[in-house]
Amino acid sequence: MRKLIHTMLLLWMVLSLAVACKKEADTPSPAPEVQTVHYRASIRTDVDSKATLGNGMAYQYEAGDRVYLESADGTLYGFLDLAEESGIGNHEAYFEGNLTYTGTLPRDPNPSVNLVLVSVADNLHTVTGGKVDPVTESSYGPGKWATSLQEAVRHLSHFTGSGQFSDGSFTLHQQSSFLQCSVKMTLSQAPVNRVITARLINNSVPLREVNVPVPQAGTLPFVFAFPGGDVSLENAQLVIEWKDAENADQSKGFTVADQTLAANTYYTISRATYSYDGFCITAISDGTTIKFNYDGIQYSVDYGDTWIPYTAQFTLNANAVAWIKGNRTNYTNSGTDSNGTPSNKPIFEANKKCYISGNVMSLLADENSLAEGAFHGAFSKGTTAVTYIDVDPDNPLILPKLASRCYLQMFRSCTSLSSLVGIKLPSGSAALSPRCFDSMFYGCTGITSIPEGFLPYTQLAFACYREMFEACTNLDSVPSSLLPALNLEKACYCRMFWGCSKLEVAPDLLATTPAPACYFQLFRNCTRIRYVKCLLLLTPEQRVVYTNPNSKVYDDTADPRPTNLENWNMISSWSVFNKFIKNPEMTYWRVSNNPPGITGSVNWMGVVPSNWTMTDYTEPINW
Repeated sequence: MRKLIHTMLLLWMVLSLAVACKKEADTPSPAPEVQTVHYRASIRTDVDSKATLGNGMAYQYEAGDRVYLESADGTLYGFLDLAEESGIGNHEAYFEGNLTYTGTLPRDPNPSVNLVLVSVADNLHTVTGGKVDPVTESSYGPGKWATSLQEAVRHLSHFTGSGQFSDGSFTLHQQSSFLQCSVKMTLSQAPVNRVITARLINNSVPLREVNVPVPQAGTLPFVFAFPGGDVSLENAQLVIEWKDAENADQSKGFTVADQTLAANTYYTISRATYSYDGFCITAISDGTTIKFNYDGIQYSVDYGDTWIPYTAQFTLNANAVAWIKGNRTNYTNSGTDSNGTPSNKPIFEANKKCYISGNVMSLLADENSLAEGAFHGAFSKGTTAVTYIDVDPDNPLILPKLASRCYLQMFRSCTSLSSLVGIKLPSGSAALSPRCFDSMFYGCTGITSIPEGFLPYTQLAFACYREMFEACTNLDSVPSSLLPALNLEKACYCRMFWGCSKLEVAPDLLATTPAPACYFQLFRNCTRIRYVKCLLLLTPEQRVVYTNPNSKVYDDTADPRPTNLENWNMISSWSVFNKFIKNPEMTYWRVSNNPPGITGSVNWMGVVPSNWTMTDYTEPINW
């Protein structure tokens, strides 16, 4: 009996201990406290953003835009709404809202936070449980594209920022990159409203795809977005596919240049499905009449499907294209009036401004051979005809070959030419020809800048750039690296920028050995230039010649005609500094470390005009 009681007591103790343990295990831990935190912050988008919506170079906030804010540990998060209507249309505005805090108390008063802009038109970010999901490559596709760069920025931008919670001021930076495509098709290939599929394939892996109907103009515009810096295009192809009238598969593939897509950048691809890439004229507005001044011209208005011999002027409506063929060896417009302005007629005349593009070699009987002076004055604005032309930056005018005087005065006095971006000159490895670009853009007052790398040539020729930009009175921006040649030729830069009165920064002149007339009147009347970096090193004998040119050999008061320049065997490029920049505010830099064997005060040119100010040049020079 006592043994039974003892056993039951032991069993009761075990059961009691088990129940106690279960009660302890079932006791819930205190739940993290949830609280609401009201927050207001000044937020701006990066003003240097390249992929933008107006306002210069910055994204503009739109009504309905929100900013998602989350702490690094994920315990503080929520959306801030655009707080003031004054922020709409600007790149800086106040956002405010109630944030959720789910951590334990007391809360960190100043956590590190990350921000994401979720625009009113956002088609990129997704929200789960009140939080914005991380953006990856898959977030940008499939099927996510836009009809223009502006729409792509609205729908597919990934603006992010970071900082400390207590700061109340943040800057968002664009993390997306954009690839905008423009594919032109013949209407016979892809009739209006035919649905076309465009696929971007990278190393045989599909990246993007879009299905879009062909508009009336036969051009497909579309933009893809990418997580900038994360995607490298290698062996990439843009493939266009459609069905023809017999419902058979048709496709065209275009190679895309290898490129690592960087954030905050957009890239442009312009391609055509037709094979003809010759010279063409594109009307900008309705009622544009085209009249040719030379015989042997054929034109096509259906992208090369049908060619019509030119007999009389014809009319193009807005966005219509006329493709041109010719059978001449040259289109020399060499007649000039007493002022040197071309008086003959250019290749064609137009009553309204239009674009020219494509390969000019299609205008010649032999597209592989460029004759001397072939396009002398070809598009110049002469005294007997007016031509309103410009070059579309997205559809380049291709000038692939060189010959002596080949592009002499090609655009002389063409004041409607607004940009050089769309003009594609021969490869930088080419050796220039005598006077090949002589007076090419003389008097083109619509040009305001010269693109970086526009003249990459290091093998110059006689008078190759003579008067090239003379009288371009609105030219105000020239790359310092525009003229990279280290070996000069006679008269190579003669009068190149004479009269460019708005030009403030001169391109560097890097050659150390002079050539006759190499810099003659290079910057004459460029009254805003304050400094010219010129590295010519002259011998004492050359300095004498440099200071006192022989007037019997060349009269410096006359126009430097090519016949004079050919016979000018002196170093007399002195006028680059002495004769034509009569500017008392000019600062001429000198160096304190003399070249070997030279003592006393020296400077690069060996002579300084008396009315120039001398200052020390601190950059070390390796003699």
